[in-house]
Amino acid sequence: MKGLSLVVSLGLALGGWQLCSLAVGTMLVPSPMEVGRELLHMVMQAETWLTLSITVARGAAGLLGALVCALVLGIATGSSPKAMRLLAPLVAALQSCPPVLWITLLMVWAGTGSLVPMAVVFATVFPLLFANVAQGCLALDRRLFDMAKLYHVPRWRILCRIILPGITPYLLAGLSYAAATSWKVTAVAEFLGSSTGIGAKLFWAYRMLKMPEIFAWASIVVLLGVVLELMVIAPLRLSAESFTGKIREKA
Repeated sequence: MKGLSLVVSLGLALGGWQLCSLAVGTMLVPSPMEVGRELLHMVMQAETWLTLSITVARGAAGLLGALVCALVLGIATGSSPKAMRLLAPLVAALQSCPPVLWITLLMVWAGTGSLVPMAVVFATVFPLLFANVAQGCLALDRRLFDMAKLYHVPRWRILCRIILPGITPYLLAGLSYAAATSWKVTAVAEFLGSSTGIGAKLFWAYRMLKMPEIFAWASIVVLLGVVLELMVIAPLRLSAESFTGKIREKA
């Protein structure tokens, strides 16, 4: 049934696309067949795969940097309720900042290039990951730390046996959302602040009014988003739910 639903949904989307193309003209909305030919031509070129790898690498680098910093600072802050209360307003303010604000500031400070997309991804997803890690630490049973202190358990064992397993559901939940967000933010940052990557290709296609190329790159963005959802985000969500369920069973 899922396969049939997918085929029907895809057919409806392509049919609606074709109707729009017929209604407004191929100058504004190229037909699916025309975009398909352009997409096939692009896939056969090595430059397309290089562009794709650049965008994926930037998004992954920004996400990885945010994850490492969120783990270090989140665990340190989450271990102290007082520190968490002090930093909560700052984290909330950072979470409310739209990506376009970071793009604008970074373009002024650093110009254009690979740094802008990576830094924008970092600035966008770090507050979310930090908040999740810190909340996970605050939710840990304090009696476990008291027992560890009583028996003089080394800090590294406390980290590996108590803290990391305890914050895993929170971390996975935040990471699933951060992974989806980082992909979109990378493309937007490249559109405005980089000369390479998928976002930059979309910008130059827009400048030259190459509508089939715009739609082809947009199709690649959507397809990669779907692949990311199926191969990374969905497994992370399932892992978070499974981990949470096991913890509740033990409780």
